[in-house]
Amino acid sequence: MISPLTVLFRSCSGLVAGPIALLVLLACLQGCQGPVSRETSAADLAPLDIDPAARRFRLLPDQSRLIVLVYRDGRLANLGHNHVVSSDDLQGEIYLADRLQNSSFEIRVPVVTMDVDLPQNRADAGDDFPGELDPEAISGTRANMLGEQQLDASVWPEIILRGRQVQGALPAITVQIGIAVRAHVHAMTIPVQAVVSGERITVTGSFKLNQTDLGLQPFSVMMGALKVRDQLDVQFSIAAVAHKPAN
Repeated sequence: MISPLTVLFRSCSGLVAGPIALLVLLACLQGCQGPVSRETSAADLAPLDIDPAARRFRLLPDQSRLIVLVYRDGRLANLGHNHVVSSDDLQGEIYLADRLQNSSFEIRVPVVTMDVDLPQNRADAGDDFPGELDPEAISGTRANMLGEQQLDASVWPEIILRGRQVQGALPAITVQIGIAVRAHVHAMTIPVQAVVSGERITVTGSFKLNQTDLGLQPFSVMMGALKVRDQLDVQFSIAAVAHKPAN
């Protein structure tokens, strides 16, 4: 998805200077921005056509992570901050078919458990994300992210990703994914590294995603002198184990 950005001068819900926009992922924290489009794409997030013979793997939330890097932009970008939005609560399943191209997956990201600017995540993200941010600012940004003008968590509790049309050969493959944020759906093809080892699958990768792809308008003030960059950097690491049906 992706993601939110803290705003300038504490004018938006008490946040400190800086930009933040959500995501998967992902791009939904822009504090003072107007309402998100509620139009549903004609390419609605179609249900998966699961191969009945596919092996079913369950995601391990404690070993999986989604990271969305959000960047400041504009002539006055130095007045803001870059931000890290993350989830360690990924849920869903991978369906591995004998014919790899028939494999598919669904990943659900509960929005209320998403984090903003955890100190370790900022440290891991590199030099563009220096230091810890004010807890009050982080709290305000997160509240904006979950509010009705952004993720609207009370109505849309999850971001949903569905993958299909696998191409290539393991471990380097491409997957067509559909990303549903609120009522908007965006389809794209991304490269991933997938390793199958016995009863376990690990999948890693990264891709770039525009907020406008998700029906969101990047936050901007002062005629664009300070704004949130439209493009988000999305990173993911997923672990899943073979599902063992109850006896």
